[in-house]
Amino acid sequence: MLRKTALVVDDSETARLVLQRILETHDLEVATVESAEDAIEYLSESRPDIIFMDHEMPGMDGLEAVSAIKDNPVTATIPIMMYTAQQGELYVGQARALGAIGVLPKQLEPVEVSKVLESLRIIGEPAESREKRDRDEAQIPSGEYPSLDQFDQDLKEMIRNLFDQQRDILRRELADSQEIIARRVADQVRPPAQEEAVEERPERNGIPRYVFQGAVVALGVLAIIFALLFWYREDNWRELEQRNADLQRALEAGQVSATQDSVEVRQQLDQYRRSLDEVKMVALDSLEWAANQSSQYGINEMPMGDFRMSMLQELTNRLMALDFRGVVRIESHVGNFCMTFGGPDGYGLAAPDSPADQCDQVGFGPSEAYEMGLRQTAAFANFINAARARTEGAIRYEIISYGNSSPLLDYPPTPSGLSAAAWNEIAASNNRVDISLYPE
Repeated sequence: MLRKTALVVDDSETARLVLQRILETHDLEVATVESAEDAIEYLSESRPDIIFMDHEMPGMDGLEAVSAIKDNPVTATIPIMMYTAQQGELYVGQARALGAIGVLPKQLEPVEVSKVLESLRIIGEPAESREKRDRDEAQIPSGEYPSLDQFDQDLKEMIRNLFDQQRDILRRELADSQEIIARRVADQVRPPAQEEAVEERPERNGIPRYVFQGAVVALGVLAIIFALLFWYREDNWRELEQRNADLQRALEAGQVSATQDSVEVRQQLDQYRRSLDEVKMVALDSLEWAANQSSQYGINEMPMGDFRMSMLQELTNRLMALDFRGVVRIESHVGNFCMTFGGPDGYGLAAPDSPADQCDQVGFGPSEAYEMGLRQTAAFANFINAARARTEGAIRYEIISYGNSSPLLDYPPTPSGLSAAAWNEIAASNNRVDISLYPE
C-alpha cells in the first residue's frame, strides 16, 4: 500500500523542517516548498493527501493560495490546514470561508498535528478497515462508483471527524483564554505580603529565573528614574509658574507704566516660555533615555511582552503629566543567533563553547524575522488600544519591525575562530526594542 503524502508550504526553512520531522514520525511522505506559487506548480503534477499552508509569505500569501487551490476542480478536494502566528476570529473565519478545514497556531505541537491527521483518517486507521477498504476499491470496475448509501456514510463520517477536530481546537483556545484570565485575576487579588512567601519555582519555558529577577530590578530602576525626573520637573515647573504669576500681577496692577519697562516685562515672559519649553524637552529626553535602558529581550521572549507593557504604562503616565502631544514610536529588532537543531522543538541556542562556524543555522530569514519582531502579548495589544483612548488621541503609538535588517552592532564578516557565546553576545545586543518620542 502506498504511503500517504503531505505537502508543507512555508517560506521559513526552520518551520518547514520542524513540521516535516513531525509528519515523518507518522510514516508520511513529506514534500516541502517555500512559496504558494511553488505549491500550485507542485499540485499540477502531484496530489498529496493533505496540505499544511503558512499564512504570511512573500508574493501570494496563504489565503490567496487556498482560494486558488479550491477554485481548481482537480485540487478542490484536498484538505488544507492553515497555521499562522495571528490570532482572532476574523482570520479564522476568512480561512474557513475560503475552504481551509481549520487553523493551527504557528508554534505547532506534535499532538495537534496528530489530531488533525487522525480526524482526516490519514493516520490511525485500523488494519482491518484499511484492508477492507482496499478490497472494496479493487472490486470497483474502472469508471464505476460506490453506491449512494456508501457515499452518504463516508460523507457523514468525514463531517463528524471535521466537527471533532474543530471542537478540539476551540476547546484548546478556550482553555488558553481561561488560563490567561485566571492568572490576571490572581495577580490583582494577591496581597503584597504573599509575594515574599512565594517559594522558588522551577524554570518555565526554558527561561532562567534570573531573567525574571533582572526584569524586576530593571523595573525598579526605571521607576526610581521616572520619580526623580518627575520631581525635578515639578520643582522647575513651580518656580517658573511663580515667576510668571509675579510678572502677570505686575502687569495687571499697573506697576509697570513706561514703555521700555513694558517691553522688558514682555521679554521676560517670552524668556519664561522658552525656559518652560527647554525644561519640557530636557524631561522628554530623559524619559526617552530611561525607557531605552532595558531595550534588550531574550531569544524566547516576545519583544512586546508584559515587561515592555509595564514600562510603557509608566512612560505614558509621565508623558500625560508633561501634557505631551505626539508619537511614541516602538521599533523592534531581531538578532541573528547561532543555533543548533533540537528535534521537534526546533532550533535553540548553540552550546557556548562550540565553534560559531559549526552552527546549524545563524538567524532567521528576513520575512520570518520581520514577523517575529511584531509578536506581542494580548495584554500589550490591549494596553496600546486603551492608552490611545485614555489620552484622547494626544499620544499615538507606532509599532515598527525592522526584523534583522538594522543591527546595532555589526557581526564579524566570518564566524571562523569565534565561539558561539561570543557570536550570541553580539546577537543579544541586536535583539532589542527602541523607543523614540516625537512631540508635535
